Amino acid sequence: MIAALSMVVILAIAVWFYQTAQRLSLPALAWAIGGVIVYYGGFLFWMQVVLRSLLGESFHTHGFWLGIGMDVTAILAGAICAALFRYWVMMKKGRKPFETSF
Repeated sequence: MIAALSMVVILAIAVWFYQTAQRLSLPALAWAIGGVIVYYGGFLFWMQVVLRSLLGESFHTHGFWLGIGMDVTAILAGAICAALFRYWVMMKKGRKPFETSF
């Protein structure tokens, strides 16, 4: 179930970056791949650095609900990283002086 949620989020991010890049006259496929890479970077950072240090031994031996919580928060962290990357890097790279909206 969580893997399906993660795949839906990855697909949504790729489509979001692809459409935004087309609208901004940027290379769409490269930006879609970049958005997915940033998502995975945020996901892995949250799981391996933040949660591993916070949970200690519970990171390896956790119950069902803690595992679900870890996965969902990692998906959210990856999505937030991708959204911030889009705003801070992508929108400024292709922004024309008159364009200020998302």
